[in-house]
Amino acid sequence: MVLNEVLSAIFSPLLALEPVWSIATISILLGTVHTLAYKYMTDQVLVKEYKSEMKKNQAAMKTMDKSDLAKMSKLQKQTMETNMKLMSQTMKPMLITIIPFIFIFRWLKSTFEGLTIVSFPITLPLLGNGLGYLGTYIIFSLIFSTAIRKALKVA
Repeated sequence: MVLNEVLSAIFSPLLALEPVWSIATISILLGTVHTLAYKYMTDQVLVKEYKSEMKKNQAAMKTMDKSDLAKMSKLQKQTMETNMKLMSQTMKPMLITIIPFIFIFRWLKSTFEGLTIVSFPITLPLLGNGLGYLGTYIIFSLIFSTAIRKALKVA
């Protein structure tokens, strides 16, 4: 596939590294692109307001008397409405980044499929003896995306 060849040419410096470092670097790059898209394509003030309102409602529901179903229902409805507003804010950057990411993940699969990127000293349930490209990417992505979001002060 032509796209795989193009991506191999773009990422060829990374392929010279050990696979674990290649995947780590790719997860940093993708996390940064996604975070920047999210930061600049959403209204950060509005997102922070929505998240704050949802936290406030959830805290109120935890302390609320469970027998007062009318109040509980009203708070749940408000929380769901706020969540829908938040989702509408986050859809645009997701729709913009998902297509290139799909191609990159297809390339990752064709490049690293069958390789054990991270080996474990013991066999773990559900994971086996190690992680392939996807498990390694997910772990690195969780770590790096959190750090990038904190560094860029993204809501």
